[in-house]
Amino acid sequence: MKIFKKIGDLFVGSITGISGAYAGAIFRIDPDEDITIGRDPKTSQIVIDKDYPLVSRTHCTVRGGNDGYIVTDHSTNGTFIDGERLPKGETVFVKRGSVLYIGDNSNTFKLN
Repeated sequence: MKIFKKIGDLFVGSITGISGAYAGAIFRIDPDEDITIGRDPKTSQIVIDKDYPLVSRTHCTVRGGNDGYIVTDHSTNGTFIDGERLPKGETVFVKRGSVLYIGDNSNTFKLN
């Protein structure tokens, strides 16, 4: 499966569901595009339902980039990259291929 498609000097990436509500789903993310993950359909593009109580209404934001991703945690129960909890409210750079955990490891996504 081809994950990246080169457009000029930019790469298109994807957020791939590994486990949980979106296991097997693939979401395209363009450079400088923000995708919010959470329970609230008014603020989130990837909406995780109430069956996952550790997911906040606006849990985290993922911004596409040429070299990787920018992730910001907005949650109560934490956003994790490769098992390490991100500081709440801070924006961090995340390399391609990292695994994003939402609240716990019930909902995981790979940042391709």
